[in-house]
This record gives sequence, structure tokens and C-alpha cells, in this order.
Amino acid sequence: MILDVKAVVRAHPVLSAVVVTVLWHAALYAAVQVLPRTVPEPSADLVATVANLVAAGVPLAAVALLRWWRQAGLGRPVTRRLRLTVPVLLVNLTYAAPGLTGGAARYAATASLCLAVGVSEEMLSRGVVQRMLWPLGRTRATVGVAVLFGLGHALSAVWFSRPWDDSVVQVVTTTAFGFAYAALRWHLGSIWPLVVLHAMDDFFQLRSPGAAPLWWQAAVVLVFVGYGGWLLRQPGSATPPAAS
Repeated sequence: MILDVKAVVRAHPVLSAVVVTVLWHAALYAAVQVLPRTVPEPSADLVATVANLVAAGVPLAAVALLRWWRQAGLGRPVTRRLRLTVPVLLVNLTYAAPGLTGGAARYAATASLCLAVGVSEEMLSRGVVQRMLWPLGRTRATVGVAVLFGLGHALSAVWFSRPWDDSVVQVVTTTAFGFAYAALRWHLGSIWPLVVLHAMDDFFQLRSPGAAPLWWQAAVVLVFVGYGGWLLRQPGSATPPAAS
């Protein structure tokens, strides 16, 4: 059974990546429908945390079925390459520059949510999806991961009826985000540093007193695309073995 599934994934990498992405979103939306919708703050963050953990079951099931524990980036990172995360960390810190709002309880609830989102989305995108697209080559796989990540946020915008102008900005920024993170993932060989960076990015933005100005978001997009492109040109990427 495992060999048959692997053969299908190898034969249809793009379709496999699309299917697992759709299943993840279906699990997320189903969980949101089942869980209570009208809860007081900060309990609302707890509901979203649970929904994201439920959705994480999709990539986790794929990893278990395909036995991709290491190939999907669930192992330890390449320690000497952790320095490559510094530019992304600096971008994250800029969102905290205006200060953070909320008290201790609010911080704890938001941190739990952001960590759950980081684990769930990174396990899906830079874990399972990136491994599925690996046969396409680093550049094409990275672009594929970025596009699916951005389109996934478009699905969320439609599902939750968000304003279209905000949704367009989010799709562009998350696509660039996904591109840089996917390029970084090749070098790290693990999703766990990306989980931390992802959680920090979400935490600082959620607890910021206001959304970053459009010009700043455009600058971040350029930084992410530029840095991701630079990473793809660097040697020594940690890629899974071809036979896996």
C-alpha cells in the first residue's frame, strides 16, 4: 500500500500537492464549522488553535503513510545553516517595532495560536508539499510551494468572506513569504526553524497596534523574493534522496 501511494505521488507530484493542500483546507474549515463560533476573547484564539491542530492531522497522516519523517523535514535542522534564518528573523522583528498590544493572557493565547498555525502550515507547505514537488527541481518546486501557499490564503479569504482588497494583498505577501521559506527549507533540511519564524511573524503582526503600511508590505515582498532567489542560487542544499 505504501509503495503504491509513493508511486502515485512520484508519477503525479503536482496533483498530489494540490490534493493534500485541498484536504488540509477542508479539514480546517470543517473544524471551524464544528467548533463554537461565538466565544469571548481570548478564548477565540483557542478555538482557532484547535482548528489548526485538527488540520495538521492531514500532513501528519501523509507523512506517516509515506514514511517521510525525515524527507518531509521533521528531523533536526542542519545547524551550521541556521545563520541563513537571520534575514527572515530581522523582517519579523520589524513588525514589532510599533510595539505590541494586549496583556499576559492575550499574549499567551495568541502565542498558542501562532505556534499551532506555524506547525500546521509548515508541516503542510514546506514539509509534505515541498517533498512532493521535489522531483520538479529546486526552483520549480519552490515556486510551486509558494503559489499553493498563496492560493490557499485566497481560499481562506473566500471562505471567511474577507474584503477583496485585503485578500489580494495577503495573497501576494503570503506567496512571497512561501517562496522565501521554501528556498530556506532546502538549506535547513528541517521545518522546525521555519515553524518558529512563522509563529513569530504571525504573533508580531497579530499583536501589532495596526497593519503595516502598504509600502512596507511591498518592501517585504521584494526582500522575500530577492532572498529566496539568492538562496536558490547557493550550493549545499539539504535535499531528500531520490529513492525516497
